[in-house]
Amino acid sequence: MNRRDLLASSAVVGLAPVAGCLTGLVEDEPSGEVVLDPPEESTQGEPSYPTYGESFPTFELSDPLLETSVDVDGIDEECLVCTTFFATCPAECVPLMHAISTVQANSLESGLGDDVRFLAITFDPERDTADELSDHAEMVDVDLEAGNWHYLRPEDDDEAKAVVEDELGIPFEREELGDDYDFAHITVTFLVNPDGYVERSYRGENPSTEQITDDLETVIDDRE
Repeated sequence: MNRRDLLASSAVVGLAPVAGCLTGLVEDEPSGEVVLDPPEESTQGEPSYPTYGESFPTFELSDPLLETSVDVDGIDEECLVCTTFFATCPAECVPLMHAISTVQANSLESGLGDDVRFLAITFDPERDTADELSDHAEMVDVDLEAGNWHYLRPEDDDEAKAVVEDELGIPFEREELGDDYDFAHITVTFLVNPDGYVERSYRGENPSTEQITDDLETVIDDRE
């Protein structure tokens, strides 16, 4: 399946191919306790990924830079800002990851670094080694010394599919390009409260750093 086919088929699973729109479907009553009001915008149909008020899936993946594993189920006192990517992406992932690193910088500047964990999950475990991820962090200005950023790497392609596509509901397809390969994929960034419920699911490769920062600060302030 090529990139155009994947984005076209996204409508089948409720994923609008338009970049930059805010979250998924607005529910009248969220299934869990949330802080933010329902988002003003919604996508057509029912998204495959968790949206406002829904439970965020739990999983455990390795952090090759810290040489440890991160169990999402064990993070219960911090917000999560989570997205998926691959380090050699020539297009969508570049502005996306710059945006998320900017939110990290904003949280550190506001003194909220201890209240949030940033999770960047690669779906390209074959190429995204510790060295590749370290170079990526430097490229997009991630502050690894802050201790609140995790690059998470599935063990293999099967685990990448299980976590990214099956659990998070974010479709991606590998495209063979001679001796190399690329991925067709969509971009979603989640803001999850410490109780494990999704406050926002931001669609697109250029999410508003100001909006994510403001939403994050609102959720954190509500718990203090």
